Amino acid sequence: MTHWLLLAALIAAYAWYLRGGGVPPGTGRIARYRRWMRRAPLAFGASALVVLAIGGRLDALARLPVEFAALAMTARDFAGFGGAAFKVAVLAGLCGGALIGLLLARWQLRRGRRPFSAGDIDRILPRRRGEFGWTAALGIAAGIVEELFFRLALPLFAALATGSAPLGFALATLLFAGAHRYQGWAGMIFSAVAGTLLATLYLATGELWFAMLVHALLNLNGLVLRPALLRPQAD
Repeated sequence: MTHWLLLAALIAAYAWYLRGGGVPPGTGRIARYRRWMRRAPLAFGASALVVLAIGGRLDALARLPVEFAALAMTARDFAGFGGAAFKVAVLAGLCGGALIGLLLARWQLRRGRRPFSAGDIDRILPRRRGEFGWTAALGIAAGIVEELFFRLALPLFAALATGSAPLGFALATLLFAGAHRYQGWAGMIFSAVAGTLLATLYLATGELWFAMLVHALLNLNGLVLRPALLRPQAD
């Protein structure tokens, strides 16, 4: 019963975030950034830490929960390996993918086309130099608190409540996609794919910090690097 109650608390925190996550039409980007930075760390970061503490599972912050062991073996088999070489390969792939994506975007702009975007994120992209600090902070914070919530606390307590780790990760991935509903269906689908890949990275390496790092780098690429290099900024 305790596990079900703690799972319900996490879902309630998620619902609280969704209910207040929107902003009225015409609201400036700085207001959007501030609203997110107020609500997301509480809804995802604080709730996850409190539930882990109440459930006596703060140890999961440092080591992979035993409930995830079977899935971790499957993830390592899928990835081929999960050690230092794997992490280096993932980071190199991120850098290469970011460079290729940037070159393709520049090519599309020269041809008068809109660069490809996985979802509608235009309203949160920085357009003035003073907004880049906010999007950088948002990207890093999201990488930390969303991994803590969607890759650890939520799937763990769903697994403890239902007895199924795969069901726990499936639920977490669906809710992760739902948290990005403001990006439209394309953004939700991309978020579901990204959530699955981040879960695989976490399980394959057994280290939550690495999933946080990858998530933050993906956000910084989309919210800081690409806008800085592709968009003209006003002062």
